[in-house]
Amino acid sequence: MADVADDALVALADSGPEYDPFDSGFLLANHGPMVVDALLAMGLDDEVIPWVERYMPRLSGQPVRRERITGDWKQALGDLSRFRDWVDVFDDQMSDAPWEDVLNRWIPRLAPGTSGGVHGAIRTAHAVRMLDRGESAPRICELAQGLGYWAASYRTLPKSSAPSAGLLPSEALRHLEQLDEEDRKGWIRFTDPIGKLTSLPSFGDAADLVDTEQDPSYLLSDLTRAFAAILVTNVETVNPRALCHGLTAGGATRLMLDHLSPEATASSLLYNWQLAAAFYCALVLDAPAQKVDLPEESADELISEALQCPDEHGIKVTEACLREYQLDPDPMFLVSARETTRRLNVVGLNLY
Repeated sequence: MADVADDALVALADSGPEYDPFDSGFLLANHGPMVVDALLAMGLDDEVIPWVERYMPRLSGQPVRRERITGDWKQALGDLSRFRDWVDVFDDQMSDAPWEDVLNRWIPRLAPGTSGGVHGAIRTAHAVRMLDRGESAPRICELAQGLGYWAASYRTLPKSSAPSAGLLPSEALRHLEQLDEEDRKGWIRFTDPIGKLTSLPSFGDAADLVDTEQDPSYLLSDLTRAFAAILVTNVETVNPRALCHGLTAGGATRLMLDHLSPEATASSLLYNWQLAAAFYCALVLDAPAQKVDLPEESADELISEALQCPDEHGIKVTEACLREYQLDPDPMFLVSARETTRRLNVVGLNLY
């Protein structure tokens, strides 16, 4: 597995964080390294290189460096044109200190910008899980890429300083105010309706609804189960290419838990929840499912469907759902994986 992971990361190393599939200025995130990790997590080592070879032709090259980031690094946050400069920051820091130290130094700084850096945050989490299996130069470089993407796409959402309401995510969803329905429809980029939450005064209180001091694993199980239920009832009305990030980003802390300090854990959980809340408030149209029956399909059959799905989110959602199902065997996860993959076959992106 080590050779497969590193070979795949080396092959993807020269690709940029985003690409323009239609030569129209409509940029999409490069999911290559994240899917590599997801395939390995499902034990699909033999599928990694063939998948990477199919995926790579769509990707763009690395952006150019602009100027070394020194002094007030906050001035360079959220500037995607500084992606390579940010990667250099993390490469330099991880050459001087253990990668866990760099990770724990920066997650509290970057977590508030998860709403803009959703893919950077998820990519960072996948890189950490690959490093958890074994350290190597390509994996440390991939962590620098993930953190660099997170910093370069950093954008915050409103947050009050209210005391925690002490709720679980599934309970807190009932207290959230959503955008008007017309604002939750007709968008092209999911960042557009999420951006409108800055003008929804009540959203500032969303982050503090959840008690992030409770057991992290239990909180993550509740959050991902709640969003799996949302996917089950919304895949026909909301494009799952966007909506699935409430699950994959909301649960991203799970991939890093063994390596996070208490401060980094609390910060990551807080903003994972805020991001999931943002997807709920800005995109969701239908109430989450309350209960589902165990699907007839086995885990292997769900994985097979995900591998055949032309949209990379099919693999990522299926892996996330199966991971959470192993910890909390609620059939909602399996149904969510199945329904999301099948809907992506219809409305997802297919550039093969």
